[in-house]
Amino acid sequence: MIDDSAGHGHADGSGRPLPLPGSEELQTLRLPARHEKLYNFLYERRSNPPTMREIRAFVAAEEGEAPAQTDRRVRDLRGLFHIKTVRNRRDHCYLLAGLKGSELTGIRKPISIRLRAQILSPQRCAQCGKTPLDHGVLLAVDHKVPFKWGGSDDANNLQPLCEECNAGKKDYYATYVQYADEIRAAANRDEPLRRIGELLKAFNGGWVPSDLLGAVASMMQYQEDWQKRLRELRALDWVVNSKRQTDPTTGRSFAYYRVETWQPWPGGGIAAEIKRRERLKRIK
Repeated sequence: MIDDSAGHGHADGSGRPLPLPGSEELQTLRLPARHEKLYNFLYERRSNPPTMREIRAFVAAEEGEAPAQTDRRVRDLRGLFHIKTVRNRRDHCYLLAGLKGSELTGIRKPISIRLRAQILSPQRCAQCGKTPLDHGVLLAVDHKVPFKWGGSDDANNLQPLCEECNAGKKDYYATYVQYADEIRAAANRDEPLRRIGELLKAFNGGWVPSDLLGAVASMMQYQEDWQKRLRELRALDWVVNSKRQTDPTTGRSFAYYRVETWQPWPGGGIAAEIKRRERLKRIK
């Protein structure tokens, strides 16, 4: 049982109350029927927030919906409501805490059929390599950088994952939920090198998976050589280490990076400062 004053007070920090299920205020938000049913479930469970497993079970029993669709509806509701991720024993729970401000954007539009077909066209999971024809897996469109962390619906931030890899990634990324604000801030930086550096700093010396680094580096514009940008941090006297780790289930090897020491960003442009230091080294 979790006692959270925001849930019992029906308001977030800005003082906007949660609309009652079936109320006129809720109707003005024009939630699709399935989203409204999910909202009602979360509202009734504010004093005992459900886990994602419980949410999926509820929706499956009511609508027969696949887990990936349910996860997307939870993300959709976060465009309108504050839904906190809290800990209860060993599980992550989802607490409906309040209504967002007057700048509401409404329910996020689903990915278009055309874009979905484009992302799934390789017909192969980007992580384990399994295919629907050879292995009978179901593929889903995955956000490399989660939407709630500032990830976009652009093609550069999307990839095909099988349901098993997609679920495993969500569980893995859930371990970094406390860094969500920092990751979102890093993804919104103008320069790719600054995005990479801020993401490394956000993990407080912890190991950052290379796929997340690459995706954040490419948030504003695709960066084919983001590893070169990463190496350039050393020119600014940053100490960045790397390691490779093999997934015992797939046999695939993945790269991870962490920053041991970092320095303040230069006052001018980062690229200009790196070139200046490289010229000084050549002169010496």
